[in-house]
Amino acid sequence: MKQNEPSKLQQFLNDKKAIAALAKSPDAQALAKMLSQSGDQAALQKAAQEAAKGNPEQLREMVKSIVGSPDGAALLRRLDQTMGGK
Repeated sequence: MKQNEPSKLQQFLNDKKAIAALAKSPDAQALAKMLSQSGDQAALQKAAQEAAKGNPEQLREMVKSIVGSPDGAALLRRLDQTMGGK
């Protein structure tokens, strides 16, 4: 890939319609449910707000707990593929 050429993920993140469709997908809904079950709603909301500000560490920790389960890992792989991953 050329250095100035945007990655598939970057292209996806710039596509508001694609993001909206992904957010409504069963996989995204399942991820949201897993995240909400892994902690309290206030902590999840704070983690999402911090990630939106450029500090994803809290959200990353929540996702790590999901990756540890076979279902969670499979779900994250599907979402990664949807967003342009390999």
